[in-house]
Amino acid sequence: MAKNDHLADYLIAPDPEAARLTRAVPSVDHLGQSQEVRVIEERPLTIFLNKREIVTAMTIGDYPEYLALGFLRNQGMLAEDEEITGVDFDEELETV
Repeated sequence: MAKNDHLADYLIAPDPEAARLTRAVPSVDHLGQSQEVRVIEERPLTIFLNKREIVTAMTIGDYPEYLALGFLRNQGMLAEDEEITGVDFDEELETV
């Protein structure tokens, strides 16, 4: 895989090498040889705001807290000057 030096410019950059974002699957290459490759695995993430379920989105699981805050802000559910008192992520329940 190509090196991702251009990602260094971001405050929060994806980590394409993170094993938790992928899973191994068996495959066959162009020569018919069996091999195992890692593929991105999407998983559901349910976003709540003040104990109310807002949406379940399919994500790659990278930075779920920031994804939830960005979604809520983009949808106009959080004002620009609103004070956020906490963000909780439950990995087992896949909820923010």
